[in-house]
Formats: sequence, C-alpha cells, structure tokens
Amino acid sequence: MLIRIAIEDDLTLLAPLFDRYRQSLGQTSALVDSGDFLQARLHENDSVIFIAQLDQAIVGFIQLYPSFSSRLLKPVWYFDDLYVEEAFRHQGIATRLVEKARELADETNVMAVRREHLGGDGFIFVDECDTRALFAEQAVNQN
Repeated sequence: MLIRIAIEDDLTLLAPLFDRYRQSLGQTSALVDSGDFLQARLHENDSVIFIAQLDQAIVGFIQLYPSFSSRLLKPVWYFDDLYVEEAFRHQGIATRLVEKARELADETNVMAVRREHLGGDGFIFVDECDTRALFAEQAVNQN
C-alpha cells in the first residue's frame, strides 16, 4: 500500500472514486463534474489530496483544504473528505491516510480540523482541538 499526494495523472482513477464518495453522502452521480472539480483543485493548488494506492488501483483518499483562522491566528487545514472503497475497509487504510495528513500538518505547523457539518448559513465554529483524537475519530468511520 502506497500513500502519496495525488497528481493530475491520477484523475482517471480518482474521479470515479470521488464520485462514489459523493454518492455515499446522498448526492447523485456526477462523474464528469467530479473529475472537473478534482482537476480544478489540483490546477489551482487549493487542496491537498492523499491517495491510497494498491498496485495500480486507487482505493481511498483524504482531501485537505487550506484556510486561516483569525480567531486562532494561524493557518488551518479542513478535512471532511475521507473515503475508502467498501471492499478495502477494515484494513487500516483510512487510518494510514489520516496519519499521512496529520504528518503533513505537523511538518508544516498547521492545525488540522474536521468540519462536523455546515449550518444553514454556511458557517461553523472552529475550536482548538486535539488533532490526533480528531483524525483518529474520522478514521474509525472509514476503517
């Protein structure tokens, strides 16, 4: 199992996985739009996507979105996109993806936070948190 940052060459395999992720959240399939969305993220360099690769297949991913917190006076990375193909769950893949994201956050001295949900007005309150516990909690849902 290889955990690495996604590149544009991965889009052919990553877009269908991302589309299935969206469907698991109750969205209708939008394969072309999913590919376009991911391609824009990579071109604009406005997210970091780690993929879990097994042989030539991409079986999972986590996506981080950089931002800033005025209240905390520091950069933050939001993550709420974590997905592992159902056939590959319960093998620790989500945990490895989360660990890789946490490593990057630690290396760059950035606080990582998970979006619990978006309110009706689109705003959520971001608290200081224990990133290890936060990442671990998210991984449990995909392992």
